[in-house]
Amino acid sequence: MQDHFAVDAEEHVIVEPKSKPIRVRAARLISNILAPAPISVPLIVLVALYHAQNAPLALLYALITLFFLSIGPFIYILIAVRLGKISDVDVSRRTERAGPFLFGISSVLAGWLVLIILRGPTDLQTVLIITAVSGIVMMVTTLWWKISIHASSMGGAATMLTAFYGAIMLPAFLLLILVSWSRVVLRRHTVLQVVAGSLVSIALTLLILKIRGI
Repeated sequence: MQDHFAVDAEEHVIVEPKSKPIRVRAARLISNILAPAPISVPLIVLVALYHAQNAPLALLYALITLFFLSIGPFIYILIAVRLGKISDVDVSRRTERAGPFLFGISSVLAGWLVLIILRGPTDLQTVLIITAVSGIVMMVTTLWWKISIHASSMGGAATMLTAFYGAIMLPAFLLLILVSWSRVVLRRHTVLQVVAGSLVSIALTLLILKIRGI
């Protein structure tokens, strides 16, 4: 039976046919909704509002954080795709990930410095520290193995929200399972790659939260 995908094994690029099964369309939708950039919005807003005494100011700090964490790096990727430097916004080719990683990590560190200068919320600073450290680990791993960034981002977000808000946020880990399923269905990653991305991010997040006293 003919497979629904054509895979370039060397570059890990997936060529999807025009006619796709329902589960593949569902996986694509889930993968887009639970991508690192979209999930960063509720994460940062919820962290900013955690015990905030001044909600408008907290939201302003959230916007500043999002600019360095997601907006800037995503614009970089869009421009790189436009210029033909990157094949797609998912950066599906492992060999194309170094540039986005370096820009993203640099942007996050710049955002951390800005928050320090502005005396911004410690919790938001911690999120940026976790993101920078996780980004470095993911970048080094990606040099030889295509670990899942979707799973890593969702795992870190779910762990952070549970640490801040408690058991009420545990259902967020169901989203981690969902996005991991979508990446495997779309053949962007193997089961091992999404599991590794999840566990590494969860472990790093817990470690840094403990070091930071949160």
